[in-house]
Amino acid sequence: MKPGSLFTIFFLAASLEAGCTNKPVPEEPVPPVEQGYVTLVSGGKASAVIRFQQSLSSSAGTFAKDIQKATGAQLETITPWAPVKEGVPEIVIGDIPSLGEIIDSAKKELRHGYVIRAVGQRVLIFGTDDAWTVLGLEYFASKVLTNPAYCKEGTFRLPEKYSQKQDSADPQLIAALLSKGRKFDLVPVLVGTCPREGVFTVAQGAASDGEYVYFTMKGKEDSDTHDSQVCVYQYKLSPFGKVGVSETFNGHHANDMTYDSKGRRVLVVHGSGASACLTAIPTNPVLGKPELITTSLGIGGITYNAKRDIYGITQGGSKYQTAGADFKMIKNFGRTDTMKSTYTAQGMGSDDSYVYFPMSPNSNSPEKVNFLVVYDWEGKYVGNLRIPLNLESESMFYAAGEYYVNFYNKAAALYRVYPRLTYQPQVK
Repeated sequence: MKPGSLFTIFFLAASLEAGCTNKPVPEEPVPPVEQGYVTLVSGGKASAVIRFQQSLSSSAGTFAKDIQKATGAQLETITPWAPVKEGVPEIVIGDIPSLGEIIDSAKKELRHGYVIRAVGQRVLIFGTDDAWTVLGLEYFASKVLTNPAYCKEGTFRLPEKYSQKQDSADPQLIAALLSKGRKFDLVPVLVGTCPREGVFTVAQGAASDGEYVYFTMKGKEDSDTHDSQVCVYQYKLSPFGKVGVSETFNGHHANDMTYDSKGRRVLVVHGSGASACLTAIPTNPVLGKPELITTSLGIGGITYNAKRDIYGITQGGSKYQTAGADFKMIKNFGRTDTMKSTYTAQGMGSDDSYVYFPMSPNSNSPEKVNFLVVYDWEGKYVGNLRIPLNLESESMFYAAGEYYVNFYNKAAALYRVYPRLTYQPQVK
């Protein structure tokens, strides 16, 4: 499999309920005859326009073609700032700041997901990011545009109080899309940085408990013993800001980090110089005293999954093992991908369904970007997710409903990553 390629199985946004489970999708209700409507197409002619967020222009265009296939009418697509005659209905796609209260209201009620709602003479399709907005569009087309209760004989209208929402605190969206074979790259969005401070100049692993994010920073490393001064910085994840810092300890290369929710602690992997060692730091929520843990496993990267209560462990781009709470090996899978030949292996992260190995570009890389190499928890190689950044990735994690990758860029630079989706036609 080439880097960045996944599967292309057809996917409906409506199947994405919380997590990776396939919950039944509720049937669209038949609207009562007596209520009012927002008329979008009448007699095969467009009554409405489509106003779209600029980054969603391609998806908006394909969506408009689906409406044309279903109704025979070609709706005009317009930019966020284009004027519209008074009284002309609109389908609004994405985040349009000029709509003010309508958009603000949608943002406040969503954690991770989308809302579809008739508001006056507008039909709003809004997601918490572009990926969720595309999934909302696909739901709208597959469940509303193809429903004769709303669209038939060249007429497409929606009840004036129509509302549909998908929202979850724990969507595990990347995993859900992977399980459906959806093809996508990842969009990086900078969250914040943990800058250099004193002797602590090199960013390494990162982890989060959902409320706080923890960054491992190290000082100059001895070339023979790999001894180095290391500390962990604690930041509020949202709004992003520094909270505190741990005591200094010898963390050697400090390759990676994970959050152990069962033990309420962060674990720092020593890696080069002491690969069988971890340093545990309690988080209650104040960072406690570092404690050295010695294991029988060589560890370069680590992730903890609370649902399974197991650790994933990696080393050097070729090792993939699972271990129990006592750090004794459960299974040794190895790695069947060949990415280590052209990209540099870093740490690892996970959600309930998959583990993710960040790989950063080096002098042998054919493309100066990062990848997350994906395996499932049973050791099966799934594919690669491309991140268009030419930085050195260090660690990744899933927390508070989102996926994050930590990069070294003269500091710890934390990016949220989400799927880059393009609307898939829903009307035959």
